Amino acid sequence: MDKKNKFRHGRFSRITKLSKSIMFAGAKIATDKIKNIDPENLSGKIKASKEIIETMGEMKGGLMKLGQMISITEDLILPPEVASLFKKLQKTAPPMSHSDLEKMFQSSFGKSPANLFKEFNPTPIAAASIGQVHEGTLHDGTKVAIKVQYPKIKDAVVADFKNMDKLKAFLLLLIPKLPNIDNYLEEMKRSIIEECDYKKESENIKWFREHLMPRIPGLYIPEVYGEYSSETILTMEFVVGDSIEKAATYSQKEKNKLGQILFDVHMMSLYELNRVHTDPQNGNYLFTPEKVILLDFGSVREFPREFIESYIKLIQSIENKDFESYREMIQHVGFLTDEADIPLIREHFKIISELYLPYIKEGIYPVDQRNPFKMIEGFVKSVNLKGRQTPREEFVLLDRSNLGFYTKLKYLGSKIDWLTSKHQAWDNFYANKS
Repeated sequence: MDKKNKFRHGRFSRITKLSKSIMFAGAKIATDKIKNIDPENLSGKIKASKEIIETMGEMKGGLMKLGQMISITEDLILPPEVASLFKKLQKTAPPMSHSDLEKMFQSSFGKSPANLFKEFNPTPIAAASIGQVHEGTLHDGTKVAIKVQYPKIKDAVVADFKNMDKLKAFLLLLIPKLPNIDNYLEEMKRSIIEECDYKKESENIKWFREHLMPRIPGLYIPEVYGEYSSETILTMEFVVGDSIEKAATYSQKEKNKLGQILFDVHMMSLYELNRVHTDPQNGNYLFTPEKVILLDFGSVREFPREFIESYIKLIQSIENKDFESYREMIQHVGFLTDEADIPLIREHFKIISELYLPYIKEGIYPVDQRNPFKMIEGFVKSVNLKGRQTPREEFVLLDRSNLGFYTKLKYLGSKIDWLTSKHQAWDNFYANKS
């Protein structure tokens, strides 16, 4: 078992495994395309996706994070049959070996988990991209969740992003019309390396417990136990809740309440606190009929005030149907910056306004059921994005967070008030000059 689960962290071993997986997955797609088994080559994509997902789960790190980012898009980008496969990466992955587990505790505390805790279950209850989670009990009887980082995971993340061309080849197998994403991958690298510091995550949890949780009734963030935590091990209060799949079976009234909590958290975090939880994969959320439990604060993005102000003006220009203001702000944030791009910006404004239209009317209503990616597909096809400057790096994690709460509200079928908390958060942003 230990040999099978031995974690690969070296660049050569990871690029070898990745290259083999790409070749195998590519062959599956090509073979079925040649055979013309189905018009969309869905069979080949499913076979390729299974190979890719297995590799992401085994290698963890940056590769698995990419898979989790794909998973939160639900069926908005990929065919539902393919998208559903990626959900596996939201909850579990092959665990580390028992010997590696022991070494991580010895390096942090100089003792084994059996000696550190009154009780410790060596079998993880979840294993994800950066670490795995175990159940345990403190000596005073408090039940805790203990997140243990994979050994040398930071080395593995750095190795993944040095293999940039292979990473892009990986994505191109699934999304053939992928634009230039070099800036996005660089921002993702920065974010994931930051996630490898559990002391920083502990600080994030304490900050959000102090500044956000008291202001959002129905939001709960588990407490951290610092005495049992280190840079690579994080011990938190053990909380129980339902998955989003189970929450989708709640009553409509309960789902509406939870959806409003999710939206209010996002609005207050972004516009008032300027600091956002940016890892919205489903495994980081638990639910009860009365509350949302938010987990895993490794990926948190703090936004400069000037960026938030520009972003508010961008959204306001859409609400006010003000093209000139939209053009000014879209170029200000680094997208379609040439004067020759103005006709493209006008077309972009038209599409984005149509996308945004369902969310600027008063009242309580659900997510619009149209696929936003399908709505902009024609525009993307008409624009050669290759070689163009990508928008500011802040958009990488902000878009990820936006997409995460959007897909959750869509999945739950929540009916919410889209205007009140957003406009209140804008007012509070401008009222807070400090």
